This record gives sequence, C-alpha cells and structure tokens, in this order.
Amino acid sequence: MLFNLFLVLLAVGSVTSVPQAYEVKKFKVGIEYDHSLPMNGGSDRYRHRNNYDPFFVTVTARAKDNFVISYIEVTATVDASGEVDFCIRQGQTGSRSMVFSLVSNHSDFLAYSYLAYGIREEEYKKVTAVSYGGC
Repeated sequence: MLFNLFLVLLAVGSVTSVPQAYEVKKFKVGIEYDHSLPMNGGSDRYRHRNNYDPFFVTVTARAKDNFVISYIEVTATVDASGEVDFCIRQGQTGSRSMVFSLVSNHSDFLAYSYLAYGIREEEYKKVTAVSYGGC
C-alpha cells in the first residue's frame, strides 16, 4: 500500500514538474533609422482547432499621420513541435502601412506580438534621396 502511494506521488510529481516547451521566433523587416519611433503595435493569441491544418493570421500595421513605416518587429510563439512562417503581403519600408501574415502548423496555439516603427515622411525622403543620389 505504501509502495503504491509512493508510485502515485512520483508519477504526479514527474508530470507536474515537466516544463512546457515553446518555440519563439523573431522577425525584423525594414531599415532601422536613428529617429525611428514606435507607431503601432498589437498582440493576440489563437488556439488551433486541428493542429495539423495550417493556421493563417493576417495583420495590418499602420503609421501615424505624416509618418511612414521604417521597420517592423514581430515575435511569434508556438509549442515546441510547431512551426511558424512569416511573410510580408503588402507594403515595404517607406510605406504608410504593411500587411504581414503568420502561418502556423503542428501547434496547439499561435501567440504573436508586433511593433511597427516609423520615421517622419520628410526625413525618409531626405534619407532615400541621399542614398539613391537624387536631389
């Protein structure tokens, strides 16, 4: 009887002490300028209904008035056996908005957070004019 109780306690202790493993991927797209400021951000968490089907999340990041997006940072988290891919669907450095997608597979959930950084449109035009040799 005492031995059975010991086995039960050992089993419960081993199950509860195993940490949950996560896969965290970070993506950064664009060019970091000296005067870049945080413009727009967000986060969310989704649960898969069937973790063998791909799961798509599409997000639009927008810049404030008179600003353009210089770069965007995205962090995505899935469980250890999961996969996540990142893709820019629309926009680029210097545009007023960027649309990106996250595709997750073989995971029970997808959690993400993003922060878009911007620069004043006039400053961006000056930087690109100098780098391209324009006037």
